[in-house]
Amino acid sequence: MYRARRLGGAVLAITMFAALTVALSVSAGAQEDQSVKVDLTQSRGSGVSGTATLEDVEDGVEVTLEMQDLPEAGIKHINHIHAGGTCADDRTGRTAPVTIPLETITAQDDGTGSASTTIEDVSVSQLFGEDKERFVLLHAEAKEGEGVPPGIACADLAPLADTGGVRPATLLLAGAISVSGVAAGLFILHRRIRAET
Repeated sequence: MYRARRLGGAVLAITMFAALTVALSVSAGAQEDQSVKVDLTQSRGSGVSGTATLEDVEDGVEVTLEMQDLPEAGIKHINHIHAGGTCADDRTGRTAPVTIPLETITAQDDGTGSASTTIEDVSVSQLFGEDKERFVLLHAEAKEGEGVPPGIACADLAPLADTGGVRPATLLLAGAISVSGVAAGLFILHRRIRAET
């Protein structure tokens, strides 16, 4: 009888642990979509600033740039995500290679401009990961024969501050598994002590 009770308690604890883990896995999968907004600040005294919103969508990440104080209406500004460097590097003339071209922004009469680009087969967490430094760069007007113009506004895609580049859902799942493992162990220990008395 003692052995049957002990075995029943262990089975119950393991069943509870498995159910909790499955529930948390499903929950974590639903919470992985992220949206992060970063500020583009002026480079080279341009006075241009704005925001880039990066949001997980069904097949990748949608990047939306909203710029202000663009110097001249009608001018098209190319912009990209660069990898292997930072805004500080670009501002000292050591720009990193372009890895992801973004939609061109055309300056409006009020100095604003915006564009959205969907990047396929990537997530926000990957773009903000610790594997490589990345930044969003808006360029000055392109002039024929002068190559790629210098950056006039920039934002680093530094690892997510609250997670170190790890998806929050992954951290939640790892924590929940640890807590439920401890709870299951305590439950079994409690049952053993109770059965022995």
